[in-house]
Amino acid sequence: MIDASLGRASCCGSCGGMQPCPPFPPPFPPQPFPPIPVPQQEPDSIQLRLAAAQTALANGAAIPFASAVRQIGNGLRYDAGSGAVTVQEPGVYAFSWQVLVQAPAEDTAAPVIALQSLDGQTVLGYSGIPAAAAANGALVSGTAVAPLPAGTAWVLVNASGAPLDIPAAGTAPAVFAGNMTVTEVPVR
Repeated sequence: MIDASLGRASCCGSCGGMQPCPPFPPPFPPQPFPPIPVPQQEPDSIQLRLAAAQTALANGAAIPFASAVRQIGNGLRYDAGSGAVTVQEPGVYAFSWQVLVQAPAEDTAAPVIALQSLDGQTVLGYSGIPAAAAANGALVSGTAVAPLPAGTAWVLVNASGAPLDIPAAGTAPAVFAGNMTVTEVPVR
């Protein structure tokens, strides 16, 4: 306080006015600054769809998805010629697939779908069903999650050991012939 009559700073009175006042503490303890939000990048994702029927897809042949129906980001690329999804950036990726399969009438092999590297050297996952279940058409589903380096390419292939039919979209029990989604998994 300033005592205008004396022209000097006055005391708060707690010390009887005989000595300078102690410094006042701030009214509130200092507060940390709130964290600055860091913009979060959306994970890369691609969704592929197969609508056309495939008759006698050879063992080891890639499932020929027509095109990418949805894509987020630039970290994944689909090549319709090879049927492969290429990882452009290293990271952890989740794969999910569903394919409507039908075993040819004369075939007794169980339909098996494999997610493997384009060169066939690495398999990330298998899915399949018993042969008897595939006689009238059945949905084969699978998932896989893996850390992948940039530049690797991945395909879904017929791993049944025999040819496989994929009925056209709209055939029971599914309204699609096949799809695959690949999504980058955010890692903290």
